[in-house]
Order: sequence, then structure tokens, then C-alpha cells
Amino acid sequence: MASGRITKVKGKVLDIPNPPTIGTATAGGESVSIAFTADSSGKGGPTRSYIAKSNPGNITATGSTSPINVTGLTVGTSYTVSVAGVNETGTSEYSSASNSAIPIVGSSYESIATITVGSGGQTGVTFSSIPSTFTHLQIRCFTRDDRPGTNINNLHLEINGDTTTNYGSHSIRATGSSLLATGDASQPAIDVTLEPGATATANVFAGTIYDILDYTNTNKYKTVRSLGGYDLNGAGWVVFQSGLWRSTNAINSIKLYCSSTRAFVQYSHFALYGIKGA
Repeated sequence: MASGRITKVKGKVLDIPNPPTIGTATAGGESVSIAFTADSSGKGGPTRSYIAKSNPGNITATGSTSPINVTGLTVGTSYTVSVAGVNETGTSEYSSASNSAIPIVGSSYESIATITVGSGGQTGVTFSSIPSTFTHLQIRCFTRDDRPGTNINNLHLEINGDTTTNYGSHSIRATGSSLLATGDASQPAIDVTLEPGATATANVFAGTIYDILDYTNTNKYKTVRSLGGYDLNGAGWVVFQSGLWRSTNAINSIKLYCSSTRAFVQYSHFALYGIKGA
């Protein structure tokens, strides 16, 4: 309940604020974000901060503006949230309760394996016996190959040893002044990024992150998304690529290669992570 206190600020009587108007509660990873609208009546002068409180649990979080994220909630439990305003005099009553929202498992990353190419180069790298205990996979890498010339080259991703034309991919590549788009619906692997060849800008590697979604789901085709960038003789490129493996099999191994006749140069590095949560 309101305290009923009043405070004088520069000769003016300052009462506690009215509660804000509650908005929509949105579930997140072990959290709920609550939107609200500040009271516009002017009662009590400026509201300095807000307190959001969960029900059940009475777990609180504070903030100066909407929305406020209440964390530390239990996954699978239904919560409503109320919000109160605070000024120099005190705290308002809490608003009415929000809609119900159920927190989900928060996403986290766990390292599975890493591969770094040695001085002799390597024609491809393979992550095998991938555990099935995660929701998604992510590969982070920086790469360069030994192809002569200044052109960029495709980096390919093969799943479960499938070398048939069971893959499709498309890409958008841009420098800020130009834009290129390509695609192929029937390939022996997914094109997941582009990388410099050996005689492109000296010592420049491409950096890329791939997300491999729902890799254990046996009811859908497997989707790969990648975002990367590289320098080609002074021009900086950003590349977004999307690919599909037309199979409902769970993924247990992944091979990355630049072509059947080329090799990754020394220091090319690959790290596989498992993603827990949504």
C-alpha cells in the first residue's frame, strides 16, 4: 500500500507517484520483460525509477524506463508482473498484474571441439561424433586457402558424409558500394562462406560464424546460416549465406573444405560449440 508520506521539494509538496499503466509481459531466457507506461497525471512530480515484481516469487528488478527485465525466474513457471513508481517521497502502489508469461531456458554456449591447421596445410576438417545434447550448433572460424590468384573461394559444409546434390544455398555479398547475390538449389555441399586465396591481400583470413539450427530434429530439413567478412585487396566484404540440407536425419558429423584440390593454410582455425536453450 502507499505510505501516504509527503515531502517538500523547493517549497512544493511532493506526494508519492501514481502507479504506471501495465503493458505486455514477454518471456525470455529465465526471465520476463515487462513493458509499462508512466503515469501522466503529474501527481508527485517526476518519477525517478520503477520497480517490477513477479508473482509468484516476489522477485524484483528496477529500471528508469520501460521495459524492465525481471531475471532469475524458474523455467516453465507462469508469471505475471506488476510495476510501481518511485520518487523522493516513496513508492506507489503496484499496478495491476500483466498477462502471464512462461520463462524458457536461457541460451548458453558450450565448447565441443577445436581444430587448428598446422604448417603442412589441410584439405578439410571434420567434426565427428557430435553429441546430441544441444538445441543448435555453432561454428566459429577464420580461414584462408592455398589457391593461387587473387580471387575469393567458396568454403563448403558437408553433413553426415552426404556427397549427393542434396544441398541448396544462396548468398548476399556487399562492400557498401556494390552488392552481389548468388544461389544454387542442387549442390554436393552447402556454400557457407567465402575466403581469400593464398595470393590475395597478404596474411588476410576470412572470419565467419555459422549457426546450424535444430540439428537433432528428425522432422525437418536442416538449416545453416552464416555471417562472415574478409578483405580482398583492400576492399572489405560482408557475406551472409543461407543453406539447406534436404534431410530429416539428425546431424552427427560435419566436414568443412574449400575444394577437392585445395587446402586450408596454416593457422586456419575452427571451433565447434553447442547451444543450449531456444
